Amino acid sequence: MCAEDIFGTNFCSLQGKATCRKIRQVTTLTEDLPTGMIEQHRNVTIEVDIMYINKIPFVLTVSRGIHFGTAELMKNEKRQLLPHQ
Repeated sequence: MCAEDIFGTNFCSLQGKATCRKIRQVTTLTEDLPTGMIEQHRNVTIEVDIMYINKIPFVLTVSRGIHFGTAELMKNEKRQLLPHQ
């Protein structure tokens, strides 16, 4: 007890002992937007960035006017070219 009071909790002893639980994937439901919202937010600027959590890449998006943000797991970081239209 004295060592714990002096040095704090020994977090190194917990490393590798915790089990990883399978995370349930979140499903997103989409609905039609009201016309008033479409008219008010016709032009929306979206900022995109990549964030790493434990070396796992996530794409983050935030809209400036609406202040709506998303985070999506990236399966790979290779660039995909979009087909010409």
